[in-house]
Amino acid sequence: MPLDDDDIRQVRSQEERRGKRPIDIAAQKRKQVLLRKFREALQSKDEDTFREAITSELGQLPGTAEYESSMKIWREFRGKFRT
Repeated sequence: MPLDDDDIRQVRSQEERRGKRPIDIAAQKRKQVLLRKFREALQSKDEDTFREAITSELGQLPGTAEYESSMKIWREFRGKFRT
């Protein structure tokens, strides 16, 4: 079975870091997925849609520091790009 580009990059990365602290590839992938979902939610023009996305997709609960930080980012982002 041929390797895809992602597999090749992972192997190269592992080889470069040989002898160094191991990389948690699964954690890196989770972080990339969460960042992508956050970016998608950030594009929402409606604050309620953004709130729903960060609570359902990212698991951020109202009242938490993470949730408040996300809301601050959305408000700053939407403030710059209001149409």
